[in-house]
Amino acid sequence: MEATDFTRFMEVPLEVEAVVEGPRLRVRELLALRVGSVIETSRLAGENVDVVAGKTLLGVGELTASRGKAIVRVLRFRGEE
Repeated sequence: MEATDFTRFMEVPLEVEAVVEGPRLRVRELLALRVGSVIETSRLAGENVDVVAGKTLLGVGELTASRGKAIVRVLRFRGEE
């Protein structure tokens, strides 16, 4: 079996998301959101979240904070134990 060369795909941008459940918002509440708006979630710092790209689960991350920003630290990738 021949090895595949993925070099040409290395610069393709791909959106990655951390899935954090939040509240259900009414349309008027959604339209009222502005930069700096806060949406509360039931998740706490230190809890795990799914890391997804293109609707495919990549792995698991942990909610945390760094330099005043909420971040997700990747703990493991799918298939790793």
